[in-house]
Amino acid sequence: MAVSPRRLLLSGAVLTALGLAIATTAPVLGTPGADHTRTQQGLGGVIVLIGWAALAWGIHRFGRSADG
Repeated sequence: MAVSPRRLLLSGAVLTALGLAIATTAPVLGTPGADHTRTQQGLGGVIVLIGWAALAWGIHRFGRSADG
């Protein structure tokens, strides 16, 4: 089942926003609860990269689609 370019663009944008939200809400190092800061920021960063990959693939496919 092929995913439409528009759906890839939408999912890439949502994943990027979600990853940024996860990474930016991590506690500041040196404050209470900061023992999970690096893990939370790393997870958010990985989600952002997956979102960027989906955006890039969606842009590539959107430019090649006939119905665009």
